[in-house]
Amino acid sequence: MKLAVGQQRLSRILLDFDLTIEFDSGATIAFSEVTVDDLTVDEDNQFEGLRAFAALHGLVCEDAEYDESGVLRLTFEGRHTVVATPRDEVESWEYSDADGSIVLCGPEGSVESWPAPAHPKAEAPTVEGIPSIGATVVRLSTGDDPAVEFSDGTKLLFDLPLDAGYLVLRESVTSSSESDGSTPGDWVVELSSGHVIFYRPRTR
Repeated sequence: MKLAVGQQRLSRILLDFDLTIEFDSGATIAFSEVTVDDLTVDEDNQFEGLRAFAALHGLVCEDAEYDESGVLRLTFEGRHTVVATPRDEVESWEYSDADGSIVLCGPEGSVESWPAPAHPKAEAPTVEGIPSIGATVVRLSTGDDPAVEFSDGTKLLFDLPLDAGYLVLRESVTSSSESDGSTPGDWVVELSSGHVIFYRPRTR
């Protein structure tokens, strides 16, 4: 059975609790465990998975299909492959179409689907803004429109170096202010890991 992402470009990669890829149509696939080419990614090495998917950014998905046992296979140009197999106790993957319809592989390969809702709920948008003290980094994204998103609904619009991801994701803000040094108006955000983000706002 096919997923409607064939011949679509991989536009963005996101990491929160799961690793998610997004296509130009807005459709997404979230993985709890996945093999990207020869690299198997789960909860223990998600940042490696983020880097592996980042290498596929901009490539077209040539085929995307799943079978009755819940095995999902995607093929990208350049012969890159992405395979997700069922897990014993948790969901392995979840496909969300831009219209809100969902297909997922539950524990032990149980494939379920739901049609698009008649009245989809609009998600509250995140906005560029300086995060409040105590806010937590809840999502990183790379590719088109990269961002660092916080639990208070703010985000910083930049492509975080992937090697720094483990110092940022799920860390809380301990200090946030506007710089009064050599670049006044820039934002300085310090996290509980000790990592400091120097950021120049785009919407000013």
